[in-house]
Amino acid sequence: MPLSSVFSTPAQRTEKETLPILRALIERYQDEQPFEGLLVAFSHILVRNSLAVAEALAAGGAELVLCDAYRSPASAAVEAELAAAGVAVLPVADAAQAADIFVDVNAALGRKRTPRAAAEVTRTGVVHYTNIACPVVSADDCKAKRIEGFFGTGDGFLRAWQLLRPADPLPGKRAVLFGYGKIGRGVARRVRAAGVHLTVIDASPAARRLAEAEGYDTLDSAPLPALQSILAATDIVISVTGQPGLHSRLLPAAWLRTNLPVLVSLGAEDEYGPAFSEHEVLGGTQVPFNFHLAQPTLNRYVDPALAAHVMALEAWATQPNAYAPGIHALPPEMDRWIIAQWRRAWPEENLEGIGEELGLE
Repeated sequence: MPLSSVFSTPAQRTEKETLPILRALIERYQDEQPFEGLLVAFSHILVRNSLAVAEALAAGGAELVLCDAYRSPASAAVEAELAAAGVAVLPVADAAQAADIFVDVNAALGRKRTPRAAAEVTRTGVVHYTNIACPVVSADDCKAKRIEGFFGTGDGFLRAWQLLRPADPLPGKRAVLFGYGKIGRGVARRVRAAGVHLTVIDASPAARRLAEAEGYDTLDSAPLPALQSILAATDIVISVTGQPGLHSRLLPAAWLRTNLPVLVSLGAEDEYGPAFSEHEVLGGTQVPFNFHLAQPTLNRYVDPALAAHVMALEAWATQPNAYAPGIHALPPEMDRWIIAQWRRAWPEENLEGIGEELGLE
């Protein structure tokens, strides 16, 4: 059975009902065929919403090579359906050799081989591709992806906490959050609303000023007594800095063990590093905390980012000669279209704190 049989299962059809932007792309691509003739390696975690991304690529004419770049308990059902359909899921290195165009996450494929072109959706991936001589269209900094970061990852943290710590309620706990970037800011918003007293830790004075303006206590991340004191009294440490191995470099490991807090990493890579064992981090060090969920991010929040990733490849595929080697932003007209589609689908979403930067207020 072909890959198309997996796209048409009842479970996958139900999933697409909650992904209106990707559905619109699938319908348009069936007519326009922007990816016709392209052999594309696909490195998303294999869960149902990312399978809709694969369907959009296939609808547009791409031949796909799937790989097991990110394993999660949430992937089991999709991987079983792919196996039953006889669809190969390759090791990452093999997938990178099998195709010359990458739809990549965290540069999983780009670390194995330089492609002809790539679409990337993570900050860590973009940093890696900066040193690779190929055209890369990045969805990481587009406004549409901010919807996922601001709303989705924080919501995913709360749901993953309920899954992995069901007998340990959050209200009344004390937490520190390392990183107040576009994702950390949204995580802070959700965690505070859940009744947690949160202190924001960030090396950037500008980030700390923003956090203070939004009502949080803040500290510099420098290894000073004030930070040691806060960590000694905290219940939860949440890391969303985007910096692999940061905590093994930044602080004495004992500071993060004094009160035996629950350690959580929401980064695409292990942010705690070699000073911390796998069992010390809730959910482990190799999988982002929310990736233990069947839906790591709710579809209403991740649909814009997934669509932006597909359209990043569309931008290159429809005008390949316009993209020299290097990092390129998603075209603004594509970004605006995604945001407009999202707002049309979810008009009731409270835009406080993000509406202005999305151009919706």
